[in-house]
Amino acid sequence: AVAVGATLLGIAIGLAAAWAGGWLDAVLMRIADGMLALPALPLLVVLAAVDTGRFGLPRGEVAADIARIVVILTLFGWVGVARLARASALTQLAQDYVAAARVAGAGEVRVLLRHVLPNILGPITVTAALAVAGAILAESTLSFLGLGIQPPAPSWGNMLANAQELVFSAPWAAFWPGLMILLAVAGCTLVADGLRRLVP
Repeated sequence: AVAVGATLLGIAIGLAAAWAGGWLDAVLMRIADGMLALPALPLLVVLAAVDTGRFGLPRGEVAADIARIVVILTLFGWVGVARLARASALTQLAQDYVAAARVAGAGEVRVLLRHVLPNILGPITVTAALAVAGAILAESTLSFLGLGIQPPAPSWGNMLANAQELVFSAPWAAFWPGLMILLAVAGCTLVADGLRRLVP
């Protein structure tokens, strides 16, 4: 969900910046630069520690915890996709087939959605696969610190946190969640590497 949300948001922002140009492009890219300059992990910890009950949102519910983490990770995950989408879209907008589509009477929305977007999805798909790995690591970190998905909902980070006291008496309690995180992240990275080889 995090990768999908961040990818869709990043594509929308990147296409808007590439198409509009001018001040909108400058503002969106300065926001992206500012987000990249911020220390992600400390900010994730601070945002995850915010008491949502003060804003009238459900507190302590599994669905609310998951939604909160998804929103927080999405807010930090769109930047790389947006920058890539903007750069790829600018390259495509300068191609002759885009000018031909405009001469043929295609509107700007049709040009973006029918001609530009399909041609930039390749590298964005690779980035989305890497975003899944990043989201797994970020969620596991927050849950390990007690700020992510709360029990009784299962989370590899929660399992690692609960296994700290059993690391000598029952080391397998920490081994298996750690192995699953490793395999999931490595799998996403390998998928991204395979997609990168397929993308022309």
